[in-house]
Parts: sequence; structure tokens; C-alpha cells
Amino acid sequence: MINIVKLLEELVAIPSMNPMGSDRTGPEYSEGAVADFLASFLSRNGIDCETYEVMPGRKNLVGFVDAGAKKTIMLEAHLDTVPADNMEIDPFNPALKDGRIYGRGSCDTKASLAVFFGTAANVSVRRRDMKYNIQLLATCDEEHGFSGARAAAERGLRADFAVAGEPTGLRIVRAHKGVMRWKIKATGKASHSAYPELGQNAIYAMAKAVNRIASYASRLRNGRKHELLGSPSLSVGIINGGHTVNIVPDKCTIEIDRRLIPGETKESVLEAVTSLLNGLPSLEVEEPYLIAPSVNVDPSSEIVVALSRAVEDTLGEVVVEGANYATDAGVFNEAGTPSVVFGPGDIKDAHTSTESVDLSQVESATNILERLLF
Repeated sequence: MINIVKLLEELVAIPSMNPMGSDRTGPEYSEGAVADFLASFLSRNGIDCETYEVMPGRKNLVGFVDAGAKKTIMLEAHLDTVPADNMEIDPFNPALKDGRIYGRGSCDTKASLAVFFGTAANVSVRRRDMKYNIQLLATCDEEHGFSGARAAAERGLRADFAVAGEPTGLRIVRAHKGVMRWKIKATGKASHSAYPELGQNAIYAMAKAVNRIASYASRLRNGRKHELLGSPSLSVGIINGGHTVNIVPDKCTIEIDRRLIPGETKESVLEAVTSLLNGLPSLEVEEPYLIAPSVNVDPSSEIVVALSRAVEDTLGEVVVEGANYATDAGVFNEAGTPSVVFGPGDIKDAHTSTESVDLSQVESATNILERLLF
């Protein structure tokens, strides 16, 4: 039998940090090593699998356990972690203390990887008794661009339903918000700051736009709401403008983070913001550089009902809820695979300087998954 905790420790010990769009390079800023480790693990346990590059050094891993069943469940979790800058613990030397494993990625989301892949290996010897075939998927770049999930969907990877592993505290997330990010640019005319009347200040132009957008963000919070997710939201997260203080700035750029609720589209979101800017000259609204879909799985769907039963049988109670963050599940739902989010760990421990996961939740998640499969 595979020791799930030992597998988790081995996964944490392999750096797989996402460069997050920066110019950081090297094997530690790549999912390649951890993808290859898991591929070897699956092969040793008699599970067919393959890896493929999504970007240089950035790999996805797919595997399949054929139970001869009529339906297939996808078990997916991402390989990448956020960077380990300024951590208070040794990020890649997993430490066991007070019933927790500490290290970068222990919570988000190598605990889910260990549970999904370790359990698949353990139950594969009894595969003919399983209710579902298992499609295993480990993706790259979830933390920054969802590129791995998109690549898998574009290759035609499908299942009857899916569980995306994230630290939900063993709660079932059947709905979550999507996210869209894009830039707006203001163009002015540079001049010497001693003669500002000879220029056109791009920062002033952008300030007017930001004020309108801020008012709109407030109205969004009081508008249409989803039963689990509440209202959509908008935030201007970055502003850049100017060259030096003695030059009237000819350029200014903002970046917007917009959280979507089910039913919203790229077109409707962009149109609403673009219309706000009518009458303001020299502004350009760029196409989004990131879109991750929202999730809204019917509470009566097979995956919600079956997973709820497995959780309740194991823990005595079940919580089905929504979440404000986005995950790979949005990509798979959009591609036609109903996908919920579920896994061990607390989202409040993810990305922290002392990241860790409660091993009792890892054990419970393993038991829940086995109940789901049989």
C-alpha cells in the first residue's frame, strides 16, 4: 500500500514554483521535475500515463485507470506552487510537527496530488470493483495563467465529471467565481514639467477613468447576486505612468481584476467598463490577457450527490458551498465536464510563509475518495 503522507513529503521536497510571469528561470521554476516524479510513480504502480510540455519545461501529466466502468471521473490537481520568497520555514524540506506537514505546496496543492495519485495507485489492484474509471490529470501554471488546464481541454481531455483538488477543508465547492484581467492605457503628450500647458498629462486622464471605474465597482457590489457567490467585483490593482517627475507623462496604464459570477461574459463585462469611459479621450481598452471561467454545478448532479454521500459517510456531515477564487475547474466545466472543487487543507494556509496541511484532513480525504470510487 502506498503511504500517502510519505508521497506528500516527496512531492513537497521537489520545487515546482511558478515564475508568475517574471523572468525567473531554472528547474525550480518549472513543473518538469515533479511531473516526471509522478509519471515514474504511476508507471511503477502499473498505471498508464504520459507527460507533455505545455510550455518549455512546463508539463502536464495524464494517467488512466481502466475499471471497465461506464463512467469516468477525472481527478485533477495542479503541480505548480507560488514562489517561496521570504518563507519562515525551509520550503522544500518537509517537516512533520504537531500532526501537520510544513513546506511550500503542502497545502496548495500537493496534498490533493498525494491523495488523488496515491489512492489511485492503491485502488488500481481492485479496479474491477470500482464504480468509475479514473482519469488522472496534473496540470502546470494554475497559479498564474491556467495554461495547463486549457492545454488539456484543447487536447480533448474529457470525463463524465471531475474533482479539482484544492484546499477546501473537505468542503465541496460546487460554484466559484471566474476572473478576467485586462489593461487600459491612456496616451498623452510629453512636455517639460515647467511648461505643463504644452503637454497632455496621461495620468490626469487616467485619474478621471479610475474615478468612474471606482464608482462602478461600488455599484457592482449592490447589483445582481448569485445564491452562493454573492455579487461580482472589480479592482484596479496596478497603475503605472510617467518617466521622471520633470516630464509631463505621455502614458499611463492600469490593470483591472474583475471577478465574474455565472452568466457573465467577456463581452458584457468589457462593454460595461468601456461605456463608462465615453467622453474621455485617448483611452484604449485592451483585450483581456487572462480569462478563467466561473463554476456553477447543479446541486443535484451526480458528482455533487455522490461526493456529498462519501463525505457524510466519512465525517458525519457535509458542507456544499461557493468560493470567490478561481480554479482549473472553471476550464473543465466550460469544456463540458461538470467539475467541483474539493481537497484537504485550509485556503488560509495556502501561499503563507509557514504553509502547512493538517494530516488528519489528508487521511480523511483519502477515505472519502475511496468511498466515492467504490
